[in-house]
Parts: sequence; C-alpha cells; structure tokens
Amino acid sequence: MPPYLKRQHFEQIRQRAGRVRVLNRNFTEHLQTLAGDTLDAYVLLDAQDWMTDHQLNALWTEVTRTARPGARVIFRTAAEPTLLPGRVADRLLDRWTYEEEESLNLGGQDRSSIYGGFHLYIFKG
Repeated sequence: MPPYLKRQHFEQIRQRAGRVRVLNRNFTEHLQTLAGDTLDAYVLLDAQDWMTDHQLNALWTEVTRTARPGARVIFRTAAEPTLLPGRVADRLLDRWTYEEEESLNLGGQDRSSIYGGFHLYIFKG
C-alpha cells in the first residue's frame, strides 16, 4: 500500500491538503510562466509517449530552463528504452544525466506493471 493511503499518515495529509494547488493546463505552458532555475523535481508519467518531437523539445526546453542543478525528472514509457535520444535536441539532453542502472532498478519495482520502462534524469546545471 502506498504511504499516502496508510491510516497513520491521514492526519498529516489532511492538515497539508490546503497546500495543494490543482492546475488543469498544458504543463509546458505552465512552466513558461515560472522563473528559471526554480524547480528540483518533475513527474511526467507517460505523456511523452504521445508527444511529437516538437512538443518534446518544447517541454524539455522549459524543464531545462526551470531546473535547478541536481533537479530530477522521472517518467514512465510504454517501451523499455528511454525515448528521448534522437527526438530531443542534443543541446538539451547533454545538460542531463540519464541514470540507466537506477532507472532499470526502479522500473523493476513499479507496482503498476503496465509500463515498459521507468526513467530518471538528473540535471547537471
């Protein structure tokens, strides 16, 4: 059971629920409204599987612009290998380290079991 569903965490989650801000908008457009060098974590799930190369490059341009050094990006994909090389510009990907071994390890622990791969990138700065 994930920690957020465990009874012992209910009160803490209830107290902090007011901190949550729900946005229903394009993530790339949202990132464009933020200052650079301000975020340290991104969870992209599997949306990139369905993006065009243009959309991927727009997203990763904004992720890279808003990332602090050491920022982490995690996402799942339908296929096991990471889908970014050859689709996202080298000038962007070269600023990130793909953690292949850790990605494989974390993918093996994925409870959903419907994705081909789990991927972790760390921003070099």
